[in-house]
This record gives sequence, structure tokens and C-alpha cells, in this order.
Amino acid sequence: MTRLLPLALLCFPVALRAADPKAGEFPDETLTVGALKREYRLVVPKAVDLAKPAPLVIAFHGMGIDSKDTMPKYTKLNDTAEKHKFIVAYPNAIDRTWGLRPEKVTADLAFFDALLKELQGRYKIDANRIYVLGMSNGGYFAHLVGKERSKVVAAVASHSGLLGMQTILGIKADRKFPVLIVHGDKDRLQPIDWARDNRTRYEKEGHEVKYVELAGHGHTWATKDDVNETIWAFFADHPLDAKKK
Repeated sequence: MTRLLPLALLCFPVALRAADPKAGEFPDETLTVGALKREYRLVVPKAVDLAKPAPLVIAFHGMGIDSKDTMPKYTKLNDTAEKHKFIVAYPNAIDRTWGLRPEKVTADLAFFDALLKELQGRYKIDANRIYVLGMSNGGYFAHLVGKERSKVVAAVASHSGLLGMQTILGIKADRKFPVLIVHGDKDRLQPIDWARDNRTRYEKEGHEVKYVELAGHGHTWATKDDVNETIWAFFADHPLDAKKK
């Protein structure tokens, strides 16, 4: 019996953690991924029934001044999460930029994998309803995560973001994941013609695409256009396995 006691003590905190999930906003969560300490903000609305599997949205911020702390403010995604009862996580990019160079792509995809595993260990996550979205550079990374993790991610939404160099020879995902593209026709940083081209490229490879072009809109989150409701409606209509919808 004494030999089993240390193992039981080691396992007890893990079991307690898994059995006692908490609702709330956790702004300074961290993970060690390889040699890197990665940060994220986690929002678990009180409306979420923690006894049941909940949808998860992972939201990638844009480049530069954007971060895990600014994105919830300008997107108002927390309000949408409360209304529609899903968990939302805001990962932080290193140097506030999602992977453009090959080594950074590898590191950021590893962060996504570790974050998802962490959240699945802490909460009951509905494996049929894991979604990613992003703004600008975060939209680019949402496209990339959809491509590289298509067997896990049910659907992708990109706001003012574009496909990257990794898809120059084709998207070539393991699964034809559905994608929502939201883009303003007055976007000077990411020209609208590129977004239209992205739609065409997805469609040619057999992906379901919902394309929303915002008249007179630039490179900002379309809060006034109620884009959050558009995104969530698209996600809710596209589980990973349509038979379990």
C-alpha cells in the first residue's frame, strides 16, 4: 500500500483540476511549449454548462499593437461567447506576429496543439465544435491552422486576413474544411482583390466558402456590421461531423 501512495498523491492534483473547472476570465494563462513560454487569455462564460461538452473558439489577434488583451476589446467576442455559450481563448503571438517564417510557423502550430490539449484537459470541450478565427495576420494564421489541422478544426473564419505562402501551390488540406471570409472593399492593407482570389482558390479545391464583402469598410473589425453573429452562425452550422449536428 505504501508503494502506491506516492503515485496516488501525484495523480490527485490532476484529478482535482479536471473535476473542478471554473468559469470566468483568466487573462494571464501560460504554457511552456518546447523552450518557449507562451501566453493566452481564456474566457469561460458563466452561461456555459461546464458539466457538458462546450464549443471552443480560438481567436488569433492581428500584427503589431494587437494582442490577447486588445482583441477581446475591439471584437466584443466575449459578449458573443456569453450569448451563445462557447469558450474562447486568445493566444498571444511572439513579437505579436503569427508565423511567417518556417520556423515560426512550426512553433506557432505547436502552441496551438499544446493549447488545445491543455483546454481539453481542463474543460469538457466538444471535439465536434472546435473553431479558429483571426483578424489580419491572425486571419492568415487561422487559414493556416485550418489547412494543417483540418481533422481537428471544424471551420475557419478570417476577417481581413489572407492565405499565405504555404498555400501558393494549393491549400491541399486533409479535409475540405468550411471557411468564412470577411473583408472590407476599402481595405488598403490587404486589398479586396486578394480576398476574392482566396475565395476562388478555396472553391476550386472543393471547400465550402461563405464570402462576406463589406461595402465601404477598411482594415478594422466590423463590429457595427454585427460580424460576430455572422461568424458564430457559420460556426454553429458547421460541426466537424455533420451527422452529429
